[in-house]
Amino acid sequence: MSCLITMSQKELNRLEAVQKIKDDRLSVVQAAESLGLSRSQMYRLLQAYERDGPPGLVSRKRGQPSNRRAP
Repeated sequence: MSCLITMSQKELNRLEAVQKIKDDRLSVVQAAESLGLSRSQMYRLLQAYERDGPPGLVSRKRGQPSNRRAP
């Protein structure tokens, strides 16, 4: 079964970094620095990727109304 997911460029960059970590071509610290994230946030992304695959890196807020919207 084919599943199509839509990812932003930021999410695609995160996916690429996570795949490089999995292939041992990049360390977690290097990936975190290149994405402008903390090391702990990078580990959370790795856990989401292991749990859900690429859809785990997609923002869960997508499609939701902004909490800063005007009444």
